[in-house]
Amino acid sequence: MRVFVASLLLIAAAAGAEASDVPRAWKITKDHWSADDERRFGQFVVGFGEHDCKDPAACFKSTANPYRDTDPPDLRMDGDCADFIYQLRAYFAWKNGLPFSYPLYVAARSGPVEDFRFSDSGNMIVARLQLEWQPDADPVKLLLDLRGTVSTAMFRIEHIYDTGFNASDFYAPKIERGAIRAGTIIYDPWGHVVYVYKVGDDGTVHYVDSNPDREVTRGAFGPQFPRTAPALGAGFWNWRPIKLVEYQTAADGALINGRFVLATNAELADYSPMQYFGTEPNETKDWKTAQFTHAGKSLGFYDYVKAKLAK
Repeated sequence: MRVFVASLLLIAAAAGAEASDVPRAWKITKDHWSADDERRFGQFVVGFGEHDCKDPAACFKSTANPYRDTDPPDLRMDGDCADFIYQLRAYFAWKNGLPFSYPLYVAARSGPVEDFRFSDSGNMIVARLQLEWQPDADPVKLLLDLRGTVSTAMFRIEHIYDTGFNASDFYAPKIERGAIRAGTIIYDPWGHVVYVYKVGDDGTVHYVDSNPDREVTRGAFGPQFPRTAPALGAGFWNWRPIKLVEYQTAADGALINGRFVLATNAELADYSPMQYFGTEPNETKDWKTAQFTHAGKSLGFYDYVKAKLAK
């Protein structure tokens, strides 16, 4: 299948500028997300989880968002669940000069389907947007376009897709503290997706989400996120590291041109398919027979997650 790639540049807003004076572009100044960038992104998600804002637009304009005073007046951040996941990531990247990419199209692995969000064998990415220098690009427009492009279909992808333009934006993490963290994603294959914003001392995983009616809610992970075949991508995801390569550096420090490379599973220290196949030997890789053991006790998956994540 032929793959098409689009390119676009966004330039970051200057901190402290008046909203009406904010440059409408995104300057990429770092070629990758560092561990500190990921930590700060997690704290960004925490702000939305711990605030009492009721819809995405209100959340982005509230004290949950430390960048709110640098936004153009016509910025619209009012998406549903999948939009919310991607918009938080894109917005943070814009404000911090970081690279960002997202899928434009997916195809169902089983062939033509009526709704990619519910394909019975999962999906694969067939086209991706790559952001690079273009002086006339507008981040406000990109964030609006993103809302109309992404859906939960972008999460319905097996963990094995990790190379080239077919690579998923996400990878399956280990079930352990530090790997499951603020900024981790949980995908419900029935058509919902949420952000983890806190892992309690008792192992409870707390999440924040946006819903079809644009209500922002908070909750705790449990059986409402069913386990399914790995091909459907259910469960925990982390953002796959992305790096800009083969670029030039402009006089103002902007990184221009180049291309993006997403990290493979083998390059990720906290990648693991264990949530699908269990902690015990599973030679047939049958998710239905997966067994989970912690501290010498056999546990159901949800009890295992809580026990494993408890301090």
